[in-house]
Amino acid sequence: MKQVRAVRTRSTILQAAAEAFDRHGYAGTALACVTREAGTSMGALTFHFPTKPDLADAVQASGAGITRDVVARVAALPVSSVSRARALALALARLLAECTVVRATARLTRERAMPELWTGVWFGCLVEQLREAHAEGRLRGEVTPETFAEAVQFLLTGIEECTRCAPAEAHADATAVRRIARAWDLLMYGAACPPEHVGR
Repeated sequence: MKQVRAVRTRSTILQAAAEAFDRHGYAGTALACVTREAGTSMGALTFHFPTKPDLADAVQASGAGITRDVVARVAALPVSSVSRARALALALARLLAECTVVRATARLTRERAMPELWTGVWFGCLVEQLREAHAEGRLRGEVTPETFAEAVQFLLTGIEECTRCAPAEAHADATAVRRIARAWDLLMYGAACPPEHVGR
Protein backbone atom coordinates (compact mmCIF):
# COMPACT_ATOMS: atom_id res chain seq x y z
CA MET A 1 0.00 0.00 0.00
CA LYS A 2 2.88 2.37 0.80
CA GLN A 3 4.38 1.80 -2.62
CA VAL A 4 1.06 2.39 -4.40
CA ARG A 5 0.55 5.58 -2.39
CA ALA A 6 4.07 6.78 -3.25
CA VAL A 7 3.50 6.17 -6.97
CA ARG A 8 0.19 8.04 -6.80
CA THR A 9 1.78 10.95 -4.93
CA ARG A 10 4.62 11.17 -7.44
CA SER A 11 2.16 11.18 -10.34
CA THR A 12 0.05 13.91 -8.70
CA ILE A 13 3.11 16.08 -8.09
CA LEU A 14 4.32 15.56 -11.65
CA GLN A 15 0.97 16.63 -13.11
CA ALA A 16 0.77 19.68 -10.83
CA ALA A 17 4.32 20.63 -11.79
CA ALA A 18 3.52 20.30 -15.49
CA GLU A 19 0.53 22.62 -15.09
CA ALA A 20 2.62 25.16 -13.18
CA PHE A 21 5.55 25.05 -15.62
CA ASP A 22 3.13 25.34 -18.53
CA ARG A 23 1.43 28.44 -17.09
CA HIS A 24 4.35 30.22 -15.43
CA GLY A 25 7.50 28.85 -17.04
CA TYR A 26 10.57 27.50 -15.28
CA ALA A 27 11.65 30.74 -13.59
CA GLY A 28 8.11 31.64 -12.56
CA THR A 29 7.30 28.33 -10.88
CA ALA A 30 8.00 27.98 -7.16
CA LEU A 31 8.00 24.58 -5.46
CA ALA A 32 5.51 25.95 -2.93
CA CYS A 33 3.11 26.60 -5.80
CA VAL A 34 3.48 22.97 -6.94
CA THR A 35 2.80 21.56 -3.48
CA ARG A 36 -0.30 23.75 -3.18
CA GLU A 37 -1.60 22.58 -6.56
CA ALA A 38 -0.81 18.94 -5.75
CA GLY A 39 -2.32 19.15 -2.27
CA THR A 40 0.80 17.69 -0.72
CA SER A 41 3.64 18.73 1.58
CA MET A 42 7.05 20.10 0.70
CA GLY A 43 8.54 17.03 2.38
CA ALA A 44 6.60 14.73 0.04
CA LEU A 45 7.68 16.75 -3.00
CA THR A 46 11.37 16.82 -2.09
CA PHE A 47 11.30 13.11 -1.23
CA HIS A 48 10.45 12.38 -4.89
CA PHE A 49 12.15 15.41 -6.48
CA PRO A 50 14.90 16.89 -4.26
CA THR A 51 15.36 20.03 -6.35
CA LYS A 52 13.48 22.15 -8.87
CA PRO A 53 15.77 20.99 -11.72
CA ASP A 54 14.98 17.38 -10.76
CA LEU A 55 11.26 18.16 -10.99
CA ALA A 56 11.64 19.88 -14.37
CA ASP A 57 13.77 16.98 -15.64
CA ALA A 58 11.03 14.53 -14.67
CA VAL A 59 8.32 16.57 -16.42
CA GLN A 60 10.46 16.79 -19.55
CA ALA A 61 11.26 13.07 -19.49
CA SER A 62 7.55 12.28 -19.24
CA GLY A 63 6.62 14.64 -22.07
CA ALA A 64 9.44 13.34 -24.25
CA GLY A 65 8.27 9.76 -23.67
CA ILE A 66 4.70 10.58 -24.69
CA THR A 67 5.98 12.37 -27.80
CA ARG A 68 8.37 9.55 -28.70
CA ASP A 69 5.49 7.05 -28.71
CA VAL A 70 3.48 9.24 -31.08
CA VAL A 71 6.48 9.74 -33.40
CA ALA A 72 7.03 5.98 -33.58
CA ARG A 73 3.38 5.36 -34.49
CA VAL A 74 3.41 8.02 -37.21
CA ALA A 75 6.73 6.81 -38.65
CA ALA A 76 5.21 3.36 -39.11
CA LEU A 77 2.17 4.57 -41.10
CA PRO A 78 1.92 2.82 -44.50
CA VAL A 79 1.55 6.07 -46.45
CA SER A 80 3.77 8.34 -48.56
CA SER A 81 6.62 10.27 -46.97
CA VAL A 82 4.78 13.57 -47.50
CA SER A 83 1.68 12.15 -45.80
CA ARG A 84 3.76 10.87 -42.87
CA ALA A 85 5.42 14.27 -42.47
CA ARG A 86 2.02 15.98 -42.47
CA ALA A 87 0.60 13.41 -40.05
CA LEU A 88 3.52 14.02 -37.70
CA ALA A 89 2.96 17.79 -37.70
CA LEU A 90 -0.75 17.31 -36.99
CA ALA A 91 -0.09 14.75 -34.24
CA LEU A 92 2.35 17.12 -32.53
CA ALA A 93 -0.17 19.97 -32.72
CA ARG A 94 -2.78 17.73 -31.11
CA LEU A 95 -0.37 16.76 -28.33
CA LEU A 96 0.45 20.40 -27.61
CA ALA A 97 -3.22 21.27 -27.46
CA GLU A 98 -4.49 18.44 -25.30
CA CYS A 99 -1.54 17.27 -23.16
CA THR A 100 -0.32 19.66 -20.48
CA VAL A 101 2.78 17.56 -19.82
CA VAL A 102 3.87 17.80 -23.47
CA ARG A 103 3.11 21.53 -23.65
CA ALA A 104 5.13 22.09 -20.45
CA THR A 105 7.94 19.98 -21.89
CA ALA A 106 8.03 22.13 -25.03
CA ARG A 107 8.21 25.31 -22.95
CA LEU A 108 10.84 23.95 -20.58
CA THR A 109 12.90 22.76 -23.54
CA ARG A 110 13.16 26.32 -24.80
CA GLU A 111 13.61 28.02 -21.43
CA ARG A 112 16.25 25.56 -20.22
CA ALA A 113 17.99 25.41 -23.61
CA MET A 114 17.64 21.62 -23.86
CA PRO A 115 16.35 21.03 -27.41
CA GLU A 116 17.14 17.33 -27.28
CA LEU A 117 14.45 16.86 -24.62
CA TRP A 118 11.52 17.66 -26.92
CA THR A 119 12.38 19.10 -30.33
CA GLY A 120 15.07 16.46 -30.71
CA VAL A 121 12.50 13.71 -30.20
CA TRP A 122 10.56 14.53 -33.39
CA PHE A 123 12.66 16.88 -35.53
CA GLY A 124 14.90 14.16 -36.97
CA CYS A 125 11.91 12.05 -37.96
CA LEU A 126 10.31 15.01 -39.73
CA VAL A 127 13.53 15.79 -41.61
CA GLU A 128 13.85 12.12 -42.59
CA GLN A 129 10.35 12.08 -44.11
CA LEU A 130 11.01 15.34 -45.96
CA ARG A 131 14.35 14.05 -47.26
CA GLU A 132 12.57 11.04 -48.65
CA ALA A 133 9.99 13.30 -50.28
CA HIS A 134 12.80 15.43 -51.70
CA ALA A 135 14.57 12.36 -53.11
CA GLU A 136 11.30 11.30 -54.76
CA GLY A 137 11.09 14.70 -56.46
CA ARG A 138 8.02 15.79 -54.50
CA LEU A 139 9.67 18.98 -53.22
CA ARG A 140 11.21 21.70 -55.33
CA GLY A 141 14.95 21.30 -55.74
CA GLU A 142 15.73 24.55 -53.92
CA VAL A 143 13.62 23.57 -50.88
CA THR A 144 15.83 21.82 -48.33
CA PRO A 145 14.19 19.36 -45.93
CA GLU A 146 15.91 21.04 -42.96
CA THR A 147 14.51 24.48 -43.87
CA PHE A 148 11.01 23.05 -44.31
CA ALA A 149 11.29 21.28 -40.94
CA GLU A 150 12.44 24.50 -39.25
CA ALA A 151 9.36 26.27 -40.62
CA VAL A 152 7.19 23.54 -39.12
CA GLN A 153 9.03 23.95 -35.81
CA PHE A 154 8.16 27.66 -35.77
CA LEU A 155 4.52 26.84 -36.55
CA LEU A 156 4.36 24.36 -33.66
CA THR A 157 5.85 26.94 -31.28
CA GLY A 158 3.05 29.28 -32.34
CA ILE A 159 0.45 26.56 -31.79
CA GLU A 160 1.90 25.89 -28.33
CA GLU A 161 1.68 29.55 -27.33
CA CYS A 162 -1.78 30.10 -28.84
CA THR A 163 -3.11 27.05 -27.03
CA ARG A 164 -1.66 28.26 -23.74
CA CYS A 165 -3.06 31.79 -24.08
CA ALA A 166 -6.44 31.02 -25.61
CA PRO A 167 -9.53 30.88 -23.41
CA ALA A 168 -10.55 27.38 -22.41
CA GLU A 169 -12.73 25.71 -25.01
CA ALA A 170 -14.09 22.23 -25.51
CA HIS A 171 -12.29 21.55 -28.78
CA ALA A 172 -8.92 23.27 -28.44
CA ASP A 173 -7.19 20.22 -29.89
CA ALA A 174 -9.33 20.34 -33.03
CA THR A 175 -8.60 24.05 -33.43
CA ALA A 176 -4.84 23.45 -33.15
CA VAL A 177 -4.95 20.64 -35.69
CA ARG A 178 -6.97 22.76 -38.13
CA ARG A 179 -4.49 25.61 -37.81
CA ILE A 180 -1.44 23.47 -38.38
CA ALA A 181 -3.16 21.70 -41.28
CA ARG A 182 -3.90 25.02 -42.99
CA ALA A 183 -0.35 26.25 -42.38
CA TRP A 184 1.10 22.96 -43.66
CA ASP A 185 -0.96 23.18 -46.85
CA LEU A 186 0.32 26.72 -47.44
CA LEU A 187 3.91 25.59 -46.95
CA MET A 188 3.38 22.68 -49.34
CA TYR A 189 1.83 24.99 -51.92
CA GLY A 190 5.13 26.84 -52.12
CA ALA A 191 7.43 23.86 -51.60
CA ALA A 192 5.83 21.10 -53.66
CA CYS A 193 7.19 20.20 -57.04
CA PRO A 194 4.54 20.63 -59.78
CA PRO A 195 2.81 17.24 -60.36
CA GLU A 196 3.99 17.05 -63.97
CA HIS A 197 7.62 17.20 -62.75
CA VAL A 198 7.36 14.53 -60.02
CA GLY A 199 9.49 11.52 -60.82
CA ARG A 200 11.56 13.24 -63.52
